[in-house]
Amino acid sequence: MSSWGTSPDAVDNKPSHLTASEKRDVYATNKGWTASAGGNDNPSADREVLVAIGDLAGSSASTGLQEATVTSMRFIKGTTANTDYTANDANAEIQVEITWDEAVTVTGTPQVVVANNDASGGGYGNHTLSYEASGSTANSKRFRKTSAGIGNTDVLTLGGANITLNGGTLKDTASDAVSSSLVLSTLTAVTVTVTS
Repeated sequence: MSSWGTSPDAVDNKPSHLTASEKRDVYATNKGWTASAGGNDNPSADREVLVAIGDLAGSSASTGLQEATVTSMRFIKGTTANTDYTANDANAEIQVEITWDEAVTVTGTPQVVVANNDASGGGYGNHTLSYEASGSTANSKRFRKTSAGIGNTDVLTLGGANITLNGGTLKDTASDAVSSSLVLSTLTAVTVTVTS
């Protein structure tokens, strides 16, 4: 069981044999590491326990994983010019997903900043994305901005920034505040290059 971590502040808690998609679905509960119930069309079905580790998500700030840790960040690419990073104008939509190693409850509208290097010279700056429930799951939360200005060859970067609570909250299983830092020593920033 050594391939399943139990330490706080470790982005590599999930086993390496899982695909990136599978890792986004796996998160800690107080039963252990869990995944969506396989082969079941019932969205209310109990999660499948992959490895039983009692109180893994913790019942207080000093037990279990102690604080939800960001395990991945990614840009969501759509199928239209406005959502696939080829709009090359002020009508683009930017959407990112941030995943933690346990369930995270959101209230209000936290925000995250995506940096734009303005390589195109179009004068487009950084973009502030707001939390959106649509597409979010228990441990993966989506942030979006519509009518975002991006130009051909601009490079968008997520990471090296913090989530701004904006009057809202992010809380983990034990109802403790979740770190708003997206800067982790073992988690590199993700970038997307705008193309036409």
